[in-house]
Order: sequence, then C-alpha cells, then structure tokens
Amino acid sequence: MSLLSKSEQLIKLQSRFRNLNEISLKIQGLLESDNLPQEILQVLKSEIDADGVQYWSLPPSKMSARLEAIVTSDQSLAELGHQLTPQDPILAYVFQTKKNLILEQIPSEVKTTSPIVSEGTQSLMAVPAVRDGELLGILIIESRTEGHFDEIDVTFFEAVSQQIVALITNQQMVFDLRSFSKKLQTAVQEKTMELRRAHERVLESQKNLQKENKVLKTLVDQDRREQDFIGASPAIKAVLAMVEKVAPTSATVLILGESGTGKELIARQIHFNSDHAGAPFITVNCAALQESLLESELFGHEKGSFTGAINQKIGLCEAADGGTLFLDEIGEMSLGIQTKLLRFIQEGEFYRIGGKRPIQVNVRILSATNRDLQEEVKTGRFREDLYYRLNTISLKLPPLRARREDIPSLCEYYLKNSKFGGVSHVKRIDSRVIEVFQNYPWPGNIRELQNTMERLKILVEGPEIRLDDIPVAMRLPKETAHLSQFHIETPLEEVEKSHILRSLAFNQGNKTKTALSLGITIKTLYNKLHRYGVFASNEETPTSNLNH
Repeated sequence: MSLLSKSEQLIKLQSRFRNLNEISLKIQGLLESDNLPQEILQVLKSEIDADGVQYWSLPPSKMSARLEAIVTSDQSLAELGHQLTPQDPILAYVFQTKKNLILEQIPSEVKTTSPIVSEGTQSLMAVPAVRDGELLGILIIESRTEGHFDEIDVTFFEAVSQQIVALITNQQMVFDLRSFSKKLQTAVQEKTMELRRAHERVLESQKNLQKENKVLKTLVDQDRREQDFIGASPAIKAVLAMVEKVAPTSATVLILGESGTGKELIARQIHFNSDHAGAPFITVNCAALQESLLESELFGHEKGSFTGAINQKIGLCEAADGGTLFLDEIGEMSLGIQTKLLRFIQEGEFYRIGGKRPIQVNVRILSATNRDLQEEVKTGRFREDLYYRLNTISLKLPPLRARREDIPSLCEYYLKNSKFGGVSHVKRIDSRVIEVFQNYPWPGNIRELQNTMERLKILVEGPEIRLDDIPVAMRLPKETAHLSQFHIETPLEEVEKSHILRSLAFNQGNKTKTALSLGITIKTLYNKLHRYGVFASNEETPTSNLNH
C-alpha cells in the first residue's frame, strides 16, 4: 500500500470527494440506460486514475459470477456475459468474507489462473457491492503500479459500490413498475374492451326490448280491442253510446253496477277512447287496503315519514300523471281519505305523506262502486261534496239477467278465446245449455258466466257442452220471475214454464210434491221439464212408483 504524507492524503481525499460528487451527478442520468453497469464504469474510469475497472454480478443462486461491465485496454480479458465460478481466488475471497480485497502485488499464480487480472496489472482492489447484507456483485479496480491503493481508495470505492447497487436497484424497480404499468394498461384496455362489448350488448338488448315493446304494445292494443263489450242488447248499446260521448272529455265519471258487471272494463273503454290513451291507466282497489296503506298507495310517502318508510315512494296519483286513475270500490273509502281525495280532485295537487311541497299532476278520475252512494251520503258514510265531484257523469251497468239476449254471444266468446280456460277441445254448446243459461239469474253477473265457461272448458270431456254438464243448481234456479212481472203479451207457455220451475225450486227439486202442488201427474211434469230443457231425455225415467 502506498505511503503518502498527511498533506498528500488530504489532497487525495479532497480529490476523491470531487470524484465521488462528479460520479454521483453523472450516473443519476443513466437510469434509462439499457446497459447501466457498463456506462457507470465508463463514468468511473473517466474520473479516476485506474487502468481497468470490472463489475461482476452474483445471481440469487450464487453458483457463478457474471461479468456485467468492463473498461480496460486488455483485449485478452473475458467478454461481457462471461461467467466464473466463485472458486476464482479473487472472487472466492470476497464471496466468502464480503470484505474488501487489496493485492499490492499480484502473485504470479493468480495472474496465470484468474481471467480477472489484465496483463501488466501490478495491484488490484476487489470491493463487495452489498445491499441489506446480501452480496449482489463485486467491483474490481486494476492498476499497473504496485501498492497503488490505500485506505482513502477503500472508502472511495466502497461509496462508489453502494451507488452502483442503489442505481441498479432503482433501475430494476423502474423497469418493474413500467412492466406492471404496461400489464395494468393492457388489463385496463382488455376490461375497457369487455365493457365496450358489454355496452354494445346492452344497446343491442335495448334495441331488442324496444322491438319487443312495440310488439307487446301491438298485442296490448289488440287485447284492448278484444276487451270490447260483447253483446248487442239495448241496455249495452245505451251504455256504449254514453261511453263514446264522455270518453273524449275530461269529466269525472262514476260507474255504477253490481259486482261482476264489467265496471273496470267500461273504465278502460273510456280511457282508451280518450286523449289520455297513450298515458298510464292506473287502477286502485279502495276496498283492498287499510286507510294508512291506501293513503300511501295513492299519494306516496317520503323517506322516514313513518316506521318502515326506508325509501321515498311515488304514489299512484303521481304515477298516473297525464293518464287516468280508476278508483274501484270507491264506496269503501274511509272519510279521512275521502277528504284528501276531494282536495286532490279540486286542486289537482297533493302532498306525499311527510312531504313539505305540493305535487301537481294532470289526472282524469274515474270511479266505480256497487253501493248506493246517495244512500251512503244520507247515512253520513260518504261525503256529499265528494259524491258530486265524482258524479259529474254516471253510467249504470245493467246486470246480466237484464241482458239475457247477450248470453249466447258471451258464451261463444269465452269458448273460442284461449285466455279463458286455455285452448280447449270443446268446440260447441248445446242450444239447451244456452236456454238454461238464459233462464239462470246470474247473481255474479258476467264474472260468474266467465268462470262457469272456463270450468266447463276444462272439465267437459267431449267436443260439446251438453245439458248433463250443467250443475243442477243452474237447471233449477231458485230465483224465478214472479207471474205478476210478466208482460201482458208474454206467451202462456213461458208463464207456465216459469211457474213450474219456481214451484220445483220451492219444493227443493222434489218432483212428486211439485206435481201434486201443480195438480198434474208426475209423468206430465217430466215431459214438460224435458221440453223446457231442464233435464236431458235420458236423465230420468218416470215410473208410477217414482217418489222424489
């Protein structure tokens, strides 16, 4: 090791500090380099008086050392990428001890056996490059002068070695980040493409849904037309004529009639023949909900307005904006709701439950009831002012018994329409069945007739609905017109038939008692019943001993 005076050491130390500063500044700009170790050694060689510089890296396996960079004039040394086992005497020492190695003179056996030592090299320093206690590489510095290196050089090259390790580590981190960023960008692009394709599928689905909606709207429009009132009786013609008059207006309409007479169907006819036909038709059954629930259903509520109101709810009055609100069974509405409904009809606005601002809508009100609202007003169960608001125009639907001539066409409609009982093998109805239906009072009106036809379409085994398939209760109606109700021009046979059936019903079907009360033989009674179509010809055979 060279011996320097203190002043010479100070000068050299200052020089090394300047070298270290220059090296640090220059190598910081090499972070983007494709061959970072080689360019670092080029900088290092330019700043120090060394004859050769090498950097060997140690892979994680530590089975061999790899020459990563070299700057020397000796062309006989190993080329970049050359690998040596750590058994090389110079590398082995640093590998095992992780300490600096200084050779003031190079032994001849080392010169002949180690490819690390250049020809003419007289002294050599090997400095370990360590990170977190792990040996990552070895920096070799050669000189053609014996005893060229001292303690200042050791400190200097240790600092250079650490800078090399830090820069290589940082570059690897940058490359890793770039690789990750590229992978992330690729993944984002792939997901973006997936989302774009999903969006395209959604748009395609929306187009298909729009097409389906058009088809469904067409089907709904067809269904509306199919829901026209069936029949041509004078009573129905009068109602439909009134519908044509009131539909184009904005007047409130009160539809009266027994249960099952088709009040909602008439309301739909009014709506679909009005200027509101393209807007919603909303039905509210006022008898199906309690007062608090009905109020929430009609007017909606704000979030937190009462226990259980976890979200804001739009009421049916608001949902029907621009369309028609049909209040079925209006006679069942409580007085409290009647008051709020009256204000809504008068002002055209309402408040949601818990709401602070009024909501204005344009809604046509149609209502229906099977109650006598005038009587309800007299008893105080219905508000008189609301009654007059609802009753701008009233339509009274006749019961089915008042339009018996429509029964054949209704039966034919239910028989042929698959919506009622599905597609059936039943194709015809015996004329005697129609006659029984026309004589039956139909307390449930059209709804009862519809249910009867559906049941018969399902249960009848043959292609025809016959007299035997009709329930006895229908063939022996308990409600028959009294004789005094017949017109003066009513045929005698019709009067006789009505009286016999009434007597038979009174005697609960006992034909013997009926015959005795009528003053005829039981055989005559059977003959008349067969002729009236109440019993099929093969249903019963009267005998002289028959007793019912």
